[in-house]
Amino acid sequence: MKRRDGGIVGYNVQTAVDAKNHLSAAHEVITEGIDRDRLVPIAEQARSATGIDKLTAVADRGYFKGEQILQSDQAGITPIAPKTLTSNSLADGRFHKQDFVYVGADNEYRCPAGERAIKRFTTIERGMTRSKYWSSRVGCTDNKRR
Repeated sequence: MKRRDGGIVGYNVQTAVDAKNHLSAAHEVITEGIDRDRLVPIAEQARSATGIDKLTAVADRGYFKGEQILQSDQAGITPIAPKTLTSNSLADGRFHKQDFVYVGADNEYRCPAGERAIKRFTTIERGMTRSKYWSSRVGCTDNKRR
């Protein structure tokens, strides 16, 4: 398993539970240190075991990545999971994504320093549509916490 200072011997256990009956529907033990690619495979195992076509998969933070959400949707699985907190912004002394507030009427973000991050362009990265926003103010790209 991965750690900041290297690795240790360990296992990750994936379990899918039938919410109605409170029974384990599928499980697997892996030796990979990161289980962010396991949402769809374990949900598919649960669907096969239960025979349920329209499946909703609830996962905890960090159990998935964007590609897994897209694959879930394409497989007919409804994923429910909180956003991951994978940014090093806070550790680097910058604002975190959660500090920015989306202003739908203007299609822009307001940063904690009161500046606006304006939508600049949209791109497709690894099959996902992503919009890019940033401020025009000189020195604002640092977004340093004060």
